[in-house]
Amino acid sequence: MAQYLVTMDIESADPLLPIDELVRVVRKSILPSLEALRNLQARGKLVTGGYPIGDRFMVFVVEADSEEQLWEMLEDVPLSGMAKTKVRLLQGFDAL
Repeated sequence: MAQYLVTMDIESADPLLPIDELVRVVRKSILPSLEALRNLQARGKLVTGGYPIGDRFMVFVVEADSEEQLWEMLEDVPLSGMAKTKVRLLQGFDAL
């Protein structure tokens, strides 16, 4: 099973947004996305991840049979529709 490094840049969660708009983004996208990522982790698909303190992006490693399967999993993460998402295939150290 391949591992992919995924970054999601949460561009729309600008802290300078009006408070009601920021609250809407947190409630409708960020919190449900965290729940979806916890579910992927519970299923053994999300290996590890988190967010650098003070930044507006998340980083995580996902195991999937293919990049297509990975994108299907990411469709269930509400932030995937509003965040700038980058995916990179990881090569294990033993392959070097």
